[in-house]
Amino acid sequence: MLNFKFFLTEAVSDESKLTHLEHAEDHVINAGDKGFAHAYHNLQDTHDILKGKKNKTTITTKYDGSPSIVWGHHPETGKFFVGTKSVFNKDPKINHTPEDIDRNHGHAPGLAEKLKHALKHLPKITPKGKVYQGDLMHSGVKSKTNPHGDVEVKDNKLHFKPNTITYSTPHDSEESGKIKQSKIGVVPHTEYKGTSLTNMKAHYNADTTQLKEHPDVHVVHPTIDHKKVKYTPEQQKKFEEHLHSATNSFNSAHKDFHSAIEPHTEHLKTYINKTVKENTKPTVEGYKEHLAGRALKEMDKVKTEKAKAAKQKTLQGQHAHVNDNAQHFQSALNMHHHLQQAKNVLVHALSTHQKFDHHIAGIKTKPEGFVAVRNNRPTKLVDRGDFSRANFLSRER
Repeated sequence: MLNFKFFLTEAVSDESKLTHLEHAEDHVINAGDKGFAHAYHNLQDTHDILKGKKNKTTITTKYDGSPSIVWGHHPETGKFFVGTKSVFNKDPKINHTPEDIDRNHGHAPGLAEKLKHALKHLPKITPKGKVYQGDLMHSGVKSKTNPHGDVEVKDNKLHFKPNTITYSTPHDSEESGKIKQSKIGVVPHTEYKGTSLTNMKAHYNADTTQLKEHPDVHVVHPTIDHKKVKYTPEQQKKFEEHLHSATNSFNSAHKDFHSAIEPHTEHLKTYINKTVKENTKPTVEGYKEHLAGRALKEMDKVKTEKAKAAKQKTLQGQHAHVNDNAQHFQSALNMHHHLQQAKNVLVHALSTHQKFDHHIAGIKTKPEGFVAVRNNRPTKLVDRGDFSRANFLSRER
């Protein structure tokens, strides 16, 4: 029987604006036992849902759209606006008119053009008083009436590539019919509620069915029909084995393991991303090598021997800390590994039923991933060896 002290003390989310989603397994690096608790419950709830059990956690498909936009009716004036995440800045960039977009985003013509499409068409589907956030997927089919479209028709399919993934659907599918009519396509995933932009809180279980229907706007609902997902007994067994191993690692870790690794949180996450790109497994020794490589780059940037010596001394201190706390670092990496492997099982199962085909550089792949929302706290479930690695590499090209 599992007996975790943290089951009743899981931290309540304090996220009020959606700026960044964390990988499930990274919670343990960020927040120790509370992070492990949240990751564990996210994964266990998703597992239970796929087995037909109900709980309050929700799962949606994560789409690889670009840009991420915020739109709706200003809570104080009622005027319709569009923008990026910068609408929540201390000095917000809110666009009510095309002229506002030129002033706030004219330095990025491609973004400005897409925001103008959004400003023109999204009022057609947005109920009064609502504010949403979502990803732009396309801005229509290329035609005489819509020359700036970005949907390609090829091999009896419609294709669009808003970011890393190319999405495809047969020309006679339900989604294809909506795309052909539309001027813009969007995936809404978050709703904001409040009396002003500054006090608005994000609700990650957005009820997208409240959006109106209009042929000019292709709304891609991110909800998943769990009953159509194939979750085999073999996958369930593998998931349970990894979650059990993660639990064993947690139970055997020292209660202060996170205090030992906390000064290295950001460096550790950077190192883990590096292993994703290199398709290697994170290790304590590998992390020390990463720190050394980083220090060498820092030393190359400074000219004086005194400055170089200071960088070297910092590295020595970091290495000494890792050596003194090697078991704590190893415990965290063990938890991270098994949580990640358990998550990957779920991602593979969830990917068996999707609205679109997915390709990266012509190679068939899974969706970007999924988002599990528990206690109004979103966590991304992404196969880092698949999408994340491809995304990292595409940025380097």
